[in-house]
Amino acid sequence: NLPSVYPNRLVFVLEEPVVSLDKERWQGNEKLQVVYYSIAAEEAVDESASSQQTGTAGSTSSSVDNRTTGSNNKLVITGAGGTGIEAGHLRSKLLPGAAVRVEGFLELTETALSPGEFDYRAYLERRGILTQLKAQGSPQIRVPGKGLRCFWASLRLRMETGINNSLPREDALFLQGIMLGSKEGMTLEDRDIYQRTGVMHLFAVSGLHLGFVFVALLALASSFGLKRVPTFFLVTAGLWGYAALIDFTPPITRAAVMATVGLGAHLWQQRQNTGNSLALAALVLLLLNPAALFDPGFQFSFAATWGIIYLGVPLCRYLPLPSGFREAVTVPVAAQLAVLPFTAYYFHQTALLGMVANILVVPLAGLLVYLGLAGMVLALIVPGIMNPFFLSAGALSLPIKGLLGLLAGIPGAALLVPPPPLWLVGIWFVLLVLLGWTLREGFTVTFPHFSFRSAASRFTAPILLALVCCFLLICTGTGHGSGKLEVTFLNVGQGDSILVRTPAGRTMLIDAGGSPSYSSSSFDPGRQVVVPALAQMGIRRLDLLVNSHPHEDHLGGIPAVLDNVKVGRFASSPLEHSTPLVAQVQQQLEQKKVPVSQLHAGDTIMLDPAVKISVLGPPQTLFSGTRSDANNNSVVLYMIYGRISFLLTGDLEQEGMSELVSWVNHGGGPEGIRSSVLKAPHHGSKYSINPEFAASVRPQVVVISVGRNTFGHPDPAVIRSWEEQGARTLRTDEQGNITLITDGAKLMIK
Repeated sequence: NLPSVYPNRLVFVLEEPVVSLDKERWQGNEKLQVVYYSIAAEEAVDESASSQQTGTAGSTSSSVDNRTTGSNNKLVITGAGGTGIEAGHLRSKLLPGAAVRVEGFLELTETALSPGEFDYRAYLERRGILTQLKAQGSPQIRVPGKGLRCFWASLRLRMETGINNSLPREDALFLQGIMLGSKEGMTLEDRDIYQRTGVMHLFAVSGLHLGFVFVALLALASSFGLKRVPTFFLVTAGLWGYAALIDFTPPITRAAVMATVGLGAHLWQQRQNTGNSLALAALVLLLLNPAALFDPGFQFSFAATWGIIYLGVPLCRYLPLPSGFREAVTVPVAAQLAVLPFTAYYFHQTALLGMVANILVVPLAGLLVYLGLAGMVLALIVPGIMNPFFLSAGALSLPIKGLLGLLAGIPGAALLVPPPPLWLVGIWFVLLVLLGWTLREGFTVTFPHFSFRSAASRFTAPILLALVCCFLLICTGTGHGSGKLEVTFLNVGQGDSILVRTPAGRTMLIDAGGSPSYSSSSFDPGRQVVVPALAQMGIRRLDLLVNSHPHEDHLGGIPAVLDNVKVGRFASSPLEHSTPLVAQVQQQLEQKKVPVSQLHAGDTIMLDPAVKISVLGPPQTLFSGTRSDANNNSVVLYMIYGRISFLLTGDLEQEGMSELVSWVNHGGGPEGIRSSVLKAPHHGSKYSINPEFAASVRPQVVVISVGRNTFGHPDPAVIRSWEEQGARTLRTDEQGNITLITDGAKLMIK
């Protein structure tokens, strides 16, 4: 219902846009996402429009799935004539129902090229968004916002303002996330903590929040002595009004439908059936948007609610605790059991301490929601004041965040897992259904000389044992190594990351990508690409982690790898390069007590007896005074398995390639460097052309690790040069992850 303000961009959606491309006009029912980048981000975003067309669009602003927190209102975008415009000010003008005119470049958003990669294009398509406009200038508001959606958006702005006026930035972000479902201010580190502790559901406004609204409105109706029909309309109006503030996301809509049906049954003294209410809520959402079935939020919400209904109630019978305490334990346990396969599938991890975290945190979160709702009501009545309820909620957020951070930091709090196959997910839910049946129907009656057990109770222990076995399969994965050498070039954008898995199952990761420090992008290839890829392959431990050289597009993702994966040894170039990133990695290595080695030409890496790995660079006397000493002093590895060889060159440039060929020709290394597969030096830049080097290598396959960039990588002359020599060129920005598998005789490209 409002534009979203992220740290580096402003995003909103147009409904039924009219697009003008020169003299042509197009109008359709699909939505169009508009993105305004900040002034700083403009420098980091590729300005090339060779494959795009300039266009304008105008229509009615629709509801946006992700809403702003209001804390990024100091974000400045480029307005007309190059002037700066605060995104927060612009956001308050772009209310739902406004007709606007924007100009920019139409572009298709990126799609997933590799397994486990987030498919942003499919994400937008599920929300009816056809394409994206990278906007320039500033939007021209032709008609101000109006209508019911504009009214709810104005109320939301008032609540956000009240929170921002009452709390420091970080606490305001947290409270808006809990109360309004805002996630724009959630950092990657925050998201990691919430996923590792299994509490991401707290930021999907749903039954917990609506329950407090429900109870408060019932109490209000009772205090006024309202009859059945007025009570029903008062409570349902409040429930659906709150849902409108959250933009009718699947969790809040599901909760509102169930609450409405339950209220009607209660007031008209009908028998309540929560299972039927849940099914009705699913039917309503799917009729409105069938694509919601494939939305993770829909799946998590309904699975958790089903678990609470089907397992939570019978579990209470077996827990010898006072009423209230029983529910505080059984409800989180039941919900966590129901969503466990989805957590493994979408987040590639299982939160082993998720049940403990929820048992400890959910009661505190409930109190925070209660205070937040009171604060929201006060903010509507008296806006702009220092809200005491928001202050109290902000104070309560401190122990919640501290507790979650403490639990997330416990070793083994969460395990990286490969996505479970559908047949294993099916077995898991069948066993949960059977467990619910045994808990409901099972009973034991004790007589003086014997006891009687129902048939259902006899199956409880076997079903629990089967669930444990399924859980172990989810944690360990169902796949096994191929017994061959596998080398995977990961699609980390403009950077390098290469995963090597030997026939014996030993693993080595060379670099982990990274974003340059001058970029305002929050993209972290290590956290968002490399770690999920390792989880996808069932790898929780790396025997060796290598950094070819300390540039950010190679080293930047390594902190995330060290945070999430156990590393046996770290190796790097001996080049000294003092940067905050290098210091951070060194500190992590010391904290985790990871042994560190420095590699020089002539060293050998003993990873697997079947695979010979020779270090061909950097030289014993490091380069100095070249165009890029860091690039030329890259770690260069030469792997041989049977008749197949790989040459991995880092960011080697012309000086480094010439030195490598000379060193090998003078007997300093292997008997030549002819390779089946070559990792193109320096992302295929113009500095990687060296005829002497090319003649020595003569590869069959050249892999170019590259992403969107302003450096002209890869240079067309480089691609042409390799293809003229008969080599097949592959690019990670076009093919995604590229895996080469060999048994030592044949080479397969996947």
